[in-house]
Amino acid sequence: MKTSYGLPKKREEVIAELQNAFVNQNLDDIEYENRLSEALAAKSMEELEVIVFDFPAEIKHTLFPKELVAQAPQPTHLLPAQGNETYRVFFGEDKRQVPQLGNQPLGFMAIFSSQKLDFRQSQLQGNQFKMHVECILGETVVDLRNEDLTGKHFDIWVGGGLGTIKILVPRGGVIKNEAQFIGGEFNLKDKRKSWLNRLTGNRAEEAPQMSFTLTLHGNYWLGNVEVVY
Repeated sequence: MKTSYGLPKKREEVIAELQNAFVNQNLDDIEYENRLSEALAAKSMEELEVIVFDFPAEIKHTLFPKELVAQAPQPTHLLPAQGNETYRVFFGEDKRQVPQLGNQPLGFMAIFSSQKLDFRQSQLQGNQFKMHVECILGETVVDLRNEDLTGKHFDIWVGGGLGTIKILVPRGGVIKNEAQFIGGEFNLKDKRKSWLNRLTGNRAEEAPQMSFTLTLHGNYWLGNVEVVY
């Protein structure tokens, strides 16, 4: 069961911190708009908390005191900590927060669907992780912007086609593409290079860089895979 008591007031506080971060150029326009949309759509305190996962500790602890976090019940739709299972969605929309990653691979499949996999607050148990992401005629977003990513290695096998797989990572990692693309392409994008920043010449404050590696494997047909930092 998720925590919804006090949600409207906490939503206002989170939005105010997002606005401060944007004004102070600590969030670019695209990241600000994405997080603002998440805040407006959040249906629980847990969903609000993950929006500021990479904010300074004093801001996070002010918004979400440790006592509140410790007592908050876990969301009901979280994935199990480990396993070889594949989590599938057909003709729909699936948004998951993954609580832990271990040495057992995880699989995800979206067919005619959109799937968002949120690893921002996952506990990373170990240094090497494997997952299979298959997307057919849909879109899958894998959010790996975890503050504990330093020193970790991810192997991601992509499969399917006629869709888009987008992987969000922090700056500083080494990205290796060993996947094959037939009628599609692989792109590495810098989200800070938005049209507004190019026009104004403004640059967001550099976030601490994290040393990690991400290697792509597999085959993808008539679609695109993007790694965005």
